[in-house]
Amino acid sequence: MFGSKLRPPSTVKRPRSPEEKQDNKRRCLDYSERTVETRARKSSETSKVSGKTGSSLTRQRSETSLNRSTVSNTSLRSTNSGSSLRANNVRPKANTAVVKPTAKAASCTNTRPPPARGAQGTVRLATSKTSSSNKPPAGNGGGGGKKRPAWDLKGRLEDMEAKLEKQTNNREGLVNQMETQNQRIISLESMNQQLSGTVSIKENIVSQASEEITDLKRKLRQEEDKHDEVQRGLQREISDMTFLKETLSRQNDSLQSDLNARRVEVDGLKASVAQLTSAQAGMGAELENTKLRLEQAVTSNKTKDTEIERLRNLLENRDREIEEQNCQIRSHETERRKLHNQIQELKGNIRVFCRVRPLLGDETLGNDGMISHMNFPDQEQRIIELDKTGDATLNESCLTKKGGNNAQSKYEFGFDKVFSDHTSQQQVFEEISQLVQSALDGYNVCIFAYGQTGSGKTYTMEGTSVNDVDNRGMIPRAVLQIFDSTRELESKGWKYALDASFLEIYNETIHDLLGDEDLKHDIKMSGQKNSNEVFVTNLTIVPVTKEEMVYQLLQKASKNRSVGETKCNERSSRSHSVFTLKLTGENSITGETSQGTLNLVDLAGSERLKESGSEGQRMKETLAINKSLSNLGNVIMAIGNKDNHIPYRNSKLTYLLQNSLGGNSKTLMFVNVSPKEECFQETLNSLRFATKVNQCNIGTAQQKR
Repeated sequence: MFGSKLRPPSTVKRPRSPEEKQDNKRRCLDYSERTVETRARKSSETSKVSGKTGSSLTRQRSETSLNRSTVSNTSLRSTNSGSSLRANNVRPKANTAVVKPTAKAASCTNTRPPPARGAQGTVRLATSKTSSSNKPPAGNGGGGGKKRPAWDLKGRLEDMEAKLEKQTNNREGLVNQMETQNQRIISLESMNQQLSGTVSIKENIVSQASEEITDLKRKLRQEEDKHDEVQRGLQREISDMTFLKETLSRQNDSLQSDLNARRVEVDGLKASVAQLTSAQAGMGAELENTKLRLEQAVTSNKTKDTEIERLRNLLENRDREIEEQNCQIRSHETERRKLHNQIQELKGNIRVFCRVRPLLGDETLGNDGMISHMNFPDQEQRIIELDKTGDATLNESCLTKKGGNNAQSKYEFGFDKVFSDHTSQQQVFEEISQLVQSALDGYNVCIFAYGQTGSGKTYTMEGTSVNDVDNRGMIPRAVLQIFDSTRELESKGWKYALDASFLEIYNETIHDLLGDEDLKHDIKMSGQKNSNEVFVTNLTIVPVTKEEMVYQLLQKASKNRSVGETKCNERSSRSHSVFTLKLTGENSITGETSQGTLNLVDLAGSERLKESGSEGQRMKETLAINKSLSNLGNVIMAIGNKDNHIPYRNSKLTYLLQNSLGGNSKTLMFVNVSPKEECFQETLNSLRFATKVNQCNIGTAQQKR
């Protein structure tokens, strides 16, 4: 009957890992839990129809009780005897009303379903008889005899058939017992009628017990997971300790080899000690000779001490002379500042430099890059000549050739310095570096660039980039000179604090180029007694300690400045930019102080409204630019005429620069002109305006202390 389902045992038994054992146990517990829940649910359904089914219900419960008791007994044996009871999986017949376990459950637990709660006496009897009948045979292959070897398949098969036959006999005995119990069940039907009222209570108890079992099993699984995790941690620690042991072993081997080397070295040192001991005797005699020479040296040292004392006195005299020289150097520095200021005053407190930018790009086509209508006749670079048909004015000398009213005319202008189109940025800065030094000496210095749009003002003042050494503008070069000079003056006791700010005047509105917020800015007087200083409200002032910080501020301001495209220039500055660097110095040795201000201004380009073709916002910008430049010319003319009232407040530009344009400053103006012949009229106007400025006398600048 069961012979076809038997399989020969494998010749090699694979040992199970702890994880597999735990997993097998978990699956068995899950199956038992599901079986108990199924029995309880069926029992509950049966109790609802207990009045109608009567004796049939009592018979089913008794059979269920018997089956559960059998399963419980078998499960107990499975736990105690392990894999030796796997062959006892004998299923009851169909008339016993026992639910057959699935193949998976049978392979996991090898047990029958748990017993029911009714008919406990019957279950105990069946369990005891089953337990006594399921003892393994005493022959080979059984639990009590000698185990057959793995290769003896035939003998093991015979043992299994004997076990099967015995279990079949036991099953028949159980069937007989079941029939006896069925007779007894009939007598218990009347008792069941009396106890039927308590079935629902018992079922609730069973349900609660099932939930408790489920909860306990879940907790058991959690504890097993924790145990597995701890076990894995211990395994890792064992691996780490093993690795550490191997590492220490290697270190031990290395130290052992080092120890052997040290032993060899010690042996060599012992030999050296022996040699030194033998040489010690000779050294003793030499020591005596050394003592004699030492006495002679002591006598000689006394003579040298006398000489040292004389030299020390001489050194003290030299120190006094050095201190006197330092005092003279500081005095000379003060005298140098005075002489430097006198030289700058002799040159004029307001000077005008003219710079012609070179031809660029397509402008060089047809002329080989030569500017035909401009000449620089003198070697001192003070005169520029323009050749063009036009009328002469009183502001420049005019040399006219014969030929009528439309004859070729030559316009000649003279300035403090004229830079041709071949002049480099460094050559231009060398001419203004002395003015930058005056700012360190405590004077107000203003350098501004004036000219039509596209004439190179922004290039002159800012250059292309602070990282391009050759093309740096006047602003980054002036900053570099100031920081180099402050470092040199530290040895003479001077320390400087520098504060930088950068703003633009766009359509008569001040914008902070270094600020992150859009605030309102106004120009106000400082309010200090005997001071005409002005300041801008809500303006960002940044203390700077090295030139790199100023370079970063210049790059930020360049990105924030207002520019636009016109017919005269693709990238035209649409605002006046003002970079201000305040220098406050103090000499800790002499107690001198100085307060200087350096203003570097890039004015917006002047342009004819008709030629620029500006419309809308661009036209409004052009009108504001031309108006502010016109007011600048009016202020300069009023200063030159020594008028009682100077109209500084007619524009934000002149109001802000009134201290730089007035008598308490040193002012330099760059007039930038375009080399293009079609811009001749604008160039002529710019040179005429620069001539007016050059003829002004603003008085003597005063040092601020």
